[in-house]
Amino acid sequence: MLRILRRRDFLTGALASVVYVACGSTERGGVAPPQAPPEPTPDAGPVPEAGPPPLAATSPAEASHDVFPQGVASGDPRPDRVLLWTRVEPAKVSRAEADDIELGWVIANDEALEEIVARGTVTAKASADHTVRLVPTGLPAGKVLHYRFEVLKDAATITTQVGRTKTAPAAGADVPVAFAFCACQDMIGRYWHAWKQLTDDQPDLDFVLFLGDYIYESVNDPRFQSTTPERAISLPDGMDTSAAQDKSRIAAATLADYRTLYKTYRRDPVLREVHRLWPFVVTWDDHEFADDCWQDHATSFNELDPVTKGFTDEKSTSRRTAANRAFSEFQPLDVAYKEGASFPADLQIYRKLSFGKHVELFLTDQRSYRSDHLIPEGPTDVAVGKLTANTIIGSRYFVRKSVFDTREAAAKPTLLGAAQKQWLLDGMKASTATWKVWGNEVQLYEMALVLGKLPRVPDLVSYTVYINADQWDGYRSERAEVLSTLAAANVDNLLVCTGDIHSFYAAELHVDFAAPKPKPIGVEYVTAGISSASLRALVEKIIPEGNILRPVAESWAVAADAALLETNPHLVYADTDAYGYAVVKVDATRAEVVFVQTSDPTNFQPQGTTRHAFVTHVGTNKVTPL
Repeated sequence: MLRILRRRDFLTGALASVVYVACGSTERGGVAPPQAPPEPTPDAGPVPEAGPPPLAATSPAEASHDVFPQGVASGDPRPDRVLLWTRVEPAKVSRAEADDIELGWVIANDEALEEIVARGTVTAKASADHTVRLVPTGLPAGKVLHYRFEVLKDAATITTQVGRTKTAPAAGADVPVAFAFCACQDMIGRYWHAWKQLTDDQPDLDFVLFLGDYIYESVNDPRFQSTTPERAISLPDGMDTSAAQDKSRIAAATLADYRTLYKTYRRDPVLREVHRLWPFVVTWDDHEFADDCWQDHATSFNELDPVTKGFTDEKSTSRRTAANRAFSEFQPLDVAYKEGASFPADLQIYRKLSFGKHVELFLTDQRSYRSDHLIPEGPTDVAVGKLTANTIIGSRYFVRKSVFDTREAAAKPTLLGAAQKQWLLDGMKASTATWKVWGNEVQLYEMALVLGKLPRVPDLVSYTVYINADQWDGYRSERAEVLSTLAAANVDNLLVCTGDIHSFYAAELHVDFAAPKPKPIGVEYVTAGISSASLRALVEKIIPEGNILRPVAESWAVAADAALLETNPHLVYADTDAYGYAVVKVDATRAEVVFVQTSDPTNFQPQGTTRHAFVTHVGTNKVTPL
């Protein structure tokens, strides 16, 4: 096993002097110092070099993935450190589920692992489902590094494949920064053409920014999922979230369920390879717990108890904390889960990372601290367009803007919570980075729609709606507060990267979208989902037959993009029927964003890729198509 540095390894990699283990505890350790050679005797001859035996050869992929089925991953790069992750399957190394397992690890300058920077051992704890989250510190800044883990199996050494990662540039380094940003990777019945395209392109990225919906808690929801045998998941426990309680919709409910989802997703060869190639920076959205969740509340039943047919409040703290714990175990992010702490203190994921002189990245959590949706899902409310009880239409989606605005201004619900909001504002005002990048889960710009601009929509419902009040449009007072505070502090070059809505958009941001000033506050680029049903497909599903808004669903496919652009002059680009990811390259003068659009993920074979490029020049806060 790997325990100590050889003398020449230590001399070439002495910066890596401390290691800590981020396993939801305060356990810390260190790279063992080199052993001193024994004192020579007159007849001893040359003194052998102290140290462990040479590294074993890297195991073939088949053996490696059998023992380490989720491969390796890295994340949250900083100038002197990066988190390294793996998981070992206990049964594959003849261990019981309750056994902790010792792993060796090594990090090097080269893929052959000859120029070793640091090496040691770490414990894969049974209590963390045999996952490991290890943070070597003292690493060189802005450096591509390679790493792997290993374990003993029947006296033989089995290794992971060699992972590649990269530390962040040093503070003040005048270097360009490149990253991909992605979201929404439903696996059920869908193939990850977008991830495959990224691995085929092999761009030179500093990191991959993932903005939520890494897993989907539902495994057979016909509203947005369709199964194929090789892309189906069976949960060990599960809960029936269908209104009829007929098991037509099953979702994760326990720690075992959420762990099963992560383990299944991460066994996919394409996703495993993406994690092997680049460090990730991750936040969550709703499906890591439950669709359209708020705090520890789900919304599956729209306030109608499926058994009693009375009101139900879907608060489930135990389910929420199970989801949080699984997220902390399986995501390569450098934060610790606090076992036994009450939600939301069990896991705080909002944080900041810096990448040289030009990028300061703020990651927010827009689920743990938010207020409930303003319009209840239960009773009818004709004034806001809610004509049917216990439905999302008129409560969270297609909400009448004029009535909603008045009510929202009086209630002032929060999306961020007071503490996180202050942290975000203080951090952005203090930032000296060229680009203040906001890793933002749900869409920030105002996305209103005059329904009368769609064909065949009855005059009775030709009013203006918010398409989605689960995003920032449902929390517009706080949005105005955040943007006006940044404007007053002269925070420039705000670059917002967003996921969630399964579409590509490029927009300019204003405090008051109805009365925009000549210069926007910042820009927002929204990525489509990796594979989750596009907004066009979702709208066709969520407005049922017989609803007065059904003509909206029927005309959406042919007219939505044009109607959105006409209704929202701050919107520069819209594609509601898209899949893919975005790539960003920033430097001292500009941010260039490319939307990489891939084909229908329900088809096994990819059907090609198209690209749309935009630029925002420093100091303009404008989106310009290229």
